[in-house]
Amino acid sequence: MTTHQFDMKWQALALPACSLGESPRYAHGGWIWVDINQRKLYRLNQADPFKAKSENLQVLHMPDEIGCVLPTANRDTLIALGRQGAWLLEQGVFTHKLSSPFDATKHRFNDGRADPAGRIWISTLVDARTPATAALYCIESGLAQLKIPDLIVGNGLAFSPQGTSAFLCDTRHKCIWRFDFDCSTGNLSNARTIKHYTEGTARPDGACFADDGSYWVAILEGYRLERFSERGEFIESISVPLAKPTMPCFGGEQGNILLVTSAQTDDKLPNKPGFENASLIACETRFKGHAEAFANARHLG
Repeated sequence: MTTHQFDMKWQALALPACSLGESPRYAHGGWIWVDINQRKLYRLNQADPFKAKSENLQVLHMPDEIGCVLPTANRDTLIALGRQGAWLLEQGVFTHKLSSPFDATKHRFNDGRADPAGRIWISTLVDARTPATAALYCIESGLAQLKIPDLIVGNGLAFSPQGTSAFLCDTRHKCIWRFDFDCSTGNLSNARTIKHYTEGTARPDGACFADDGSYWVAILEGYRLERFSERGEFIESISVPLAKPTMPCFGGEQGNILLVTSAQTDDKLPNKPGFENASLIACETRFKGHAEAFANARHLG
């Protein structure tokens, strides 16, 4: 395994600690992320996360156990997906729009993204982590269409900059898959396992694409991110000072700031020295992120 540090000088961000930080996004000149366990949505209305100003930080209490938030073309409108289904957040008010297509006593929406056509793709997880009854759905025209069944903890969904491939993880199966993607039809095909994690407890979590076509995935309980080519070839491992990174996200005015959320650590897997209590970190990189497509709220019906 090739490990690189590049010029990545990680900094712990002076922002509220998260129990389970997830779904970081950069849109409309600011950052968004959630704390799933605390049911809080954070919005930092500035491009530079290193010098966060308290007056630029908004905190919203969510009505559901939200696993994923998606930006839309309207700065004041977000789509939130959780145990009860899909919500529309407009001007700080949550409106329930779509019921869960699953048994919400055993599952919840977990990780998702909009495709280049604005469709809403969202995976689920199984609370008990067995059996494999989670799935990947595509929400279009008010309907949640089942796309990939037999998951346990769907994660890591991202579409390549060219829009011709998609990557998906299962954190419990400890696998990453690559698919061919036809954006005109929303069809996934030619599934291929690009990595199966077999050593220890390290496993793939959330992910994103850089504009060079590389797929960046957080390795939970692995103290690292991993990069793969658009074809699914392993490139390298990048160390992070967090034991449980959950998802990376590129952003900032130049698109070269990499922010990483994480889950709360414990004595068995502590963060690295100097980052003991950190739950969000960031650094400037020589890479730039692939601008995320906006979700189209009309697909919620």
